[in-house]
Amino acid sequence: MPRLDNFFASVRIGAKRWFDRMKFRQAIQHVFTSQLAPAPNRFLQIPKTYRLLLGGALAAALAITTCRTTYDAYVKHGLDLEDRGRLAAARMIYQNALRVNPLDAFTHYNLGSVLEKQGILDGAIAAYQTAIHLDPRYTFAYSNIGYALEKQGKWDDAIAAYRNVVAIKPDYAFTYTCIGDLLMKQEKLAAAAITYRQAIQLAPDHLLAYNHLGLVLKKQGHLDAAIAIHQRVLQLDPHYTTAYSDLGDLLVLQGKLDSAIAAYHKAVQLNPKNAAFHYSLGVALERNSEPKKAQVAYGQAIVLDPTDTSYRTALHHLQPLP
Repeated sequence: MPRLDNFFASVRIGAKRWFDRMKFRQAIQHVFTSQLAPAPNRFLQIPKTYRLLLGGALAAALAITTCRTTYDAYVKHGLDLEDRGRLAAARMIYQNALRVNPLDAFTHYNLGSVLEKQGILDGAIAAYQTAIHLDPRYTFAYSNIGYALEKQGKWDDAIAAYRNVVAIKPDYAFTYTCIGDLLMKQEKLAAAAITYRQAIQLAPDHLLAYNHLGLVLKKQGHLDAAIAIHQRVLQLDPHYTTAYSDLGDLLVLQGKLDSAIAAYHKAVQLNPKNAAFHYSLGVALERNSEPKKAQVAYGQAIVLDPTDTSYRTALHHLQPLP
């Protein structure tokens, strides 16, 4: 799952750091304007040696803030380029920025983000690891390492990275869902169910965790419990399209074809361009001895996705119409 939330959250962290630096510069201005400017004679009364030292300190402070401002603006330009999809240019900016300031965890994180988008996963992981070395509580870097490892099929390593996130931020429900998804892929269904329930306990409106818990319960053969979970999802969000389709699948398994057809119709109504929904509707209609309607549903699935041969096969094997 991309995790665009992670990226936008990291941008918000950068914005906060930018704001903090602005407050620092304003504080510098306040010290040297409110205290010295209104009473210039007071400055002249300071011994010359101290005036020189104060002037040097002021010059150093202004130099630091000016360099920091220039650096931040440079990195912000990289963010803008990345946002516009100009990944190579953004990557160059981040790399150049790190030559100037190699201790900036946020820029290492940004570099990792670009490398990940370019498919350079090992490089992205290395950049995220550097960010973590500089800031050991950088949860978004851990999370993105997990996602990159997940893409590489290194599920155990990805789970370990996600567990680092919840060790630092134990109330982050989405990370529990990420762990649960990997456990489900490994057919560790009981552990996955526990993890999804942890996510739900932390965030009672976390629809993705509910829906995936329903899928685990289905795999475990707990159909009634799975149906109850999907119904709960639809109570929370009547427009959660996938829940209607998943509910339809469960009702088909129980032989409740009329209810399944109603669920599929709702899914198709909410997302008419989803070929799989039309196909599932066709299957339920065919089993319910409604071949004409099944033919229409299969035909619509083929129109929407001509590459899926299962749709044509289903239509071909449909009993001849009277």
